Amino acid sequence: MSLASAEPAVRPASPPVAGERDAVWAALYDRHFDDVYRLVRRAGVTVADAEDVAQKVFLRVHALLAHTPEVTHPLAWLRAITVRVVSEHHRFWRLRRVKQWVVEGVATLGRTAPPDEQYATHQAQDQVAEVLRRMSPKLREVLVLAELEELAPAEVATILGVPVNTVRSRRHLARAQFGALWQRRHGGAP
Repeated sequence: MSLASAEPAVRPASPPVAGERDAVWAALYDRHFDDVYRLVRRAGVTVADAEDVAQKVFLRVHALLAHTPEVTHPLAWLRAITVRVVSEHHRFWRLRRVKQWVVEGVATLGRTAPPDEQYATHQAQDQVAEVLRRMSPKLREVLVLAELEELAPAEVATILGVPVNTVRSRRHLARAQFGALWQRRHGGAP
C-alpha cells in the first residue's frame, strides 16, 4: 500500500470504547505497519532499531486513540506521529552517544573499525542512513517526507505544522545539506 493513498476516517466522532479502540488500532496496524516502518527507515533509523521505533509509533497511536475524537486522514496522522517518535529516537541516541563518549574518553573516537565493520558501513542503504542521521532534524524530516515519500509541500506542511513556504525553504536547504554531508563523508555525488 502506498503512503500517498487516500482513505476515509477510521472511526466516528465520539471517543471509542475500549473494544472499539482496539479494533481501530488493529486495523491501522495491519494496514499501515509497512508504511510506518519504511518511513522510519528512510528517516535514518538503523535496521536494528527500525522495528522497535515502528512499534513505539503504534503504542503512541493506541494511547492517542483514547482521547482523539476523529481521525479524518489516518495516513497523515500516522506520518505526523512517526516523525515525532523518530525525532525522539534520534535525540535519545544522540544523548546516549555523548554519554558514552564521556565515559570511554576521547581516545576511542579516532579508533579505526575492523575490516568487516568497514565493509558493512559501505553498503548503500547504511551510507544514506548515516548521512540522514547527521542532518539537522528539521531538514531531515522535510527531506524524507518530500523527497523519499514524494509528498507535496502542502502535505508535508500539514504533517509538520509549518507553512508551505517553510517546507520549500527547508527542502532546498535539506538537499544542499545532504549533498554536502555525502560529499564530505563519501566523496562524489550521491
